Amino acid sequence: MALFSQPVYINLPSTDTERIREFWTSMGADIDEDFSDENSVCVQLTESTFAMYLSPGFYTDFIGDREIADCLTTNSVLLQLTAPDRGAVDALVRAAVEAGGSEVPLPDELQEDMTATGVHSRQVVDPDGHQWEFMAA
Repeated sequence: MALFSQPVYINLPSTDTERIREFWTSMGADIDEDFSDENSVCVQLTESTFAMYLSPGFYTDFIGDREIADCLTTNSVLLQLTAPDRGAVDALVRAAVEAGGSEVPLPDELQEDMTATGVHSRQVVDPDGHQWEFMAA
């Protein structure tokens, strides 16, 4: 039995929601304008999974007295998305890098282990420093 129901919203701090909008739309993602405004952009990742990038002022409304981590210098989460095939993974990474993201190279041994099990995985960091894994098996 599932613990939660759909849809899933992943909330992330963003220093520039317009830049994030351009980053994801250049990779082919849709934006849910019903949940986007001057303080947020809602990126549709799957039919029922969304990334909500929130401006710092709006994001802090949800986290109490805790500070927002600087994701450009630290990593607190690795978000994995499954793509249909190897070619789609590679195309997403190319588009992400062209849109201002950066690829995170995986160690050769890890890459070899994943390839041996039929997994193709590549990692990118978006312009706000959030790390995404695009994977196909």
